[in-house]
Amino acid sequence: MYGGLSDVERRILGEAYSGSEAMENLTILCDDFGGRVAGFPENRAAAEFILGKFEDYGFEDPHMETFRFPGCEVGLSRLEVVEPLKKEIPCLTLPMTAPGEAEAELVYVEDGVKLDPGDLRGKIALGQTRLPFLRSPNSGVEGFVWMHPYRAMGPPTGCVHSTIPSVSVKYEDGEFLRRLLGRHGGLRLRVTAECERFETESWNICGDVPGNGGSEEFLLLGGHYDGHEIAQAAFDCGAACMAMTEMGRVLNQMREHLDRSVRIVCFSAEEFGCWGSKHYVRRHRDEMDRVRFTYQLDCCASGRAQMVTLDHLPELEPFFERLAEDLNMCIPLDQRRGPGDSRAFSELGIPNGSICDHRLPGMMELLKTYRHTVYDTLDKIDVRSLREVVAIGSISGLRMANVEEWPRNRSGQ
Repeated sequence: MYGGLSDVERRILGEAYSGSEAMENLTILCDDFGGRVAGFPENRAAAEFILGKFEDYGFEDPHMETFRFPGCEVGLSRLEVVEPLKKEIPCLTLPMTAPGEAEAELVYVEDGVKLDPGDLRGKIALGQTRLPFLRSPNSGVEGFVWMHPYRAMGPPTGCVHSTIPSVSVKYEDGEFLRRLLGRHGGLRLRVTAECERFETESWNICGDVPGNGGSEEFLLLGGHYDGHEIAQAAFDCGAACMAMTEMGRVLNQMREHLDRSVRIVCFSAEEFGCWGSKHYVRRHRDEMDRVRFTYQLDCCASGRAQMVTLDHLPELEPFFERLAEDLNMCIPLDQRRGPGDSRAFSELGIPNGSICDHRLPGMMELLKTYRHTVYDTLDKIDVRSLREVVAIGSISGLRMANVEEWPRNRSGQ
């Protein structure tokens, strides 16, 4: 069935599909440490748990690297219709929002519509995406209400880094506000948000699987373990983090067959702005020209087919087409910018990609998932999909470590 696989690759495949470690570890990560919000005690406890697994699996130099970043603790929020009727709408405070209160007329902003300066001055905006005008000091907008774009998902969470009070509501309540606005020709809202912003610390967890000394280059397998304040963050991003750790465990059993080493890094504070990966590339800048390729895993294993995305590396398409053929597996492939933590490496010219659930590119496609909602819980993860991620990553990782022709790392330029 797998005629193109070597004996070592067959052993890897057996480990990937028979092992229970990834799902067992993910269960503990989600059930015992919750959403693992960066900078909070559950985030530290999760980091120590992952470090213990690195030690158990025999990774070399397992350690935690501390970094500082701007974090927050959200409090209560309130959204009230003031005129033409009075009604309170359930909502969530968006992390990193400016605390305070705003009362103003509501305006609905269609996704993708270009706004002229001043169109929102003195208004509260309602939209289906975290709109970029929130960061513009010239917009004059007083408050923001983010409505989930899809039904039955609940209000979304996610950092806004805004200078105005910002909250979120479920799709159904957003549609209610839009109907009132259309029926009455105007609507006045009051938005109140509590959010304490402060500098805090979190931790990247690092470990190495040494190769046989054939080259100083190495692969870097990454994924973030931090999540959100409202759910277990199993899909975004516990499953990816534990799949990547499992790849390290599997490859460590085959280390004598690796011409190049493999480094495993679980990043933190991705949800606050990818601070862990930014810190990592700064701290290890003298090593970045030796990174042959980095997988940055995010949002995988929910039951769909698993796909590979490449950060505009068409020359690698034959490599992955051969992988899919040898595995007798459908592995959709797309050229697109990778998830958040990949950007720190992409900016340096390091070849990078991801393994994720099969979906079209774009934020709206991501919002069709349970990501950033209260429903992002362990029961949404499919064991077979999780094993598929491990199989794709482990066997492609072995081949990447050993193949001679490879896209050039441009980080030294």
